[in-house]
Amino acid sequence: MADGMEYIYHQDSKGFVKLFIYWILISLSGLQILSCPDVCSCHEGLLVCYGKGLYFVPEGMDDDTHTMLLAYNKVTALKTLSFHKYPRLKHLELQNNIISNIDSQAFQHLQNLSYLDLSSNQLTTLKPEVFRPLSRLTTLNLGNNRIVRLPGGVLDHLINLRILYLHNNALPGLRVDVLYKLPVLEQLRLDGNPWVCTCQIQYLLSWMIDNAEKINEKERTLCGVPKYLDQYPVMEIERESFDQCQHFFTLFEYLYFLLIGMALFVMSILLCLLAGSVVVCYERLLLRAQRRPRVYKKKTARKRESITTGHRIPECRM
Repeated sequence: MADGMEYIYHQDSKGFVKLFIYWILISLSGLQILSCPDVCSCHEGLLVCYGKGLYFVPEGMDDDTHTMLLAYNKVTALKTLSFHKYPRLKHLELQNNIISNIDSQAFQHLQNLSYLDLSSNQLTTLKPEVFRPLSRLTTLNLGNNRIVRLPGGVLDHLINLRILYLHNNALPGLRVDVLYKLPVLEQLRLDGNPWVCTCQIQYLLSWMIDNAEKINEKERTLCGVPKYLDQYPVMEIERESFDQCQHFFTLFEYLYFLLIGMALFVMSILLCLLAGSVVVCYERLLLRAQRRPRVYKKKTARKRESITTGHRIPECRM
């Protein structure tokens, strides 16, 4: 009887273990199903969410996702660590959203990303460290935004960048050192910007002429300022046109000297006020010293000369 009960107990234990394993498998399969957003489609690391009205970057996908297609949605910002769960991500498309802000750590842990499309958004500026983790990036598309300035150092870490699109923005100029730090750059688009074709563009123009084979849409890269060069192709300006620029200060040099002059002017005023205050204080102290009443001490008489006894008449001696 005891042996029969023990046999039944072991059978029940095995059944319980099998049931527990089955439940885990069902849970895991459920998680696998839930790992893809309902409005998107997923297949072997590919996430397709074209035009699904998304306001945020979807979460909870498989960590082996290598491609995300999130274009034509309504994403407004890329927050901190938006993609940190997907270190294997290589291809990311975010064009045609309404992104106006990208946090400086939005692309953290994306060291394998090679393609990034941020075109046709509402970007006006970029934080200097935003692309720092993307050392393997080969293609960056920032076209059709409202970018007015690329801060120094923003592309310094993109040592493998081969394709850079900056077309149709609001760039009046571009620091040429940004381009010198892209050693393997092969394609560059600068058309559709209001380039200021004065002395400040001479170094960029020199780089463009020396690297003409890398510039796409040369004939559409036009000046916006000054008026007499409006819509004139930038690369058709002769280098000799800037010979006179060496005799003039640049805008930054003007500002530097202006700030130095203002600082010296303010310091001179402060020194004058300090010297005047010292003189006034000295004169007040001197005037108080002159107005102070003088006290004269009466001399003490000698005892023999000052003391007389009674009404003694002095004696006259013959």
